[in-house]
Amino acid sequence: MGKLLLKNILLLTLLLLPCSLTAAQLGQQLIPFKGSDLNGQPFDLQQSIGSKPVMLIFWASWCPTCKTEVPKINQLAEKFRSRGMEFVAVNVGFNDSIERASAFVQKTGMTYPAFFDGSGTLAEKYKLQGVPTVIIADKHGIIRFRNFTAPDISEANFAQLMAD
Repeated sequence: MGKLLLKNILLLTLLLLPCSLTAAQLGQQLIPFKGSDLNGQPFDLQQSIGSKPVMLIFWASWCPTCKTEVPKINQLAEKFRSRGMEFVAVNVGFNDSIERASAFVQKTGMTYPAFFDGSGTLAEKYKLQGVPTVIIADKHGIIRFRNFTAPDISEANFAQLMAD
């Protein structure tokens, strides 16, 4: 019985190890994705990697903190979008629907593109542990911030995100 348990633990470790190695963490590259936003507009994250900073906001329509983050992120988008920063919202799809996600976007006045990840693929690739999760990458696509709320971005922070 002890050998069987040890075999199962080893097998589970070997199966999960590749997942943990590919999770997008600080200092690692953004994981590209493409699709259409809730308004049907095409988007390919790969086009932004290497040319502009990116803020990814993972959210759900049933999340009260996600709702309170939208005005703060709208302000950041207003300040930095015209200067080259990309803002992208991704509904994680868990216990949610396209209809509820669209209603949330309308009700909160979200000013940046929103996607619905009904399969949960992006949440899995980015190894999310809750919503909201905010990820910011510099213009080279290297993740510099990952947390559950949006940060204040100073001019100095923005300059670092844009640096060669």
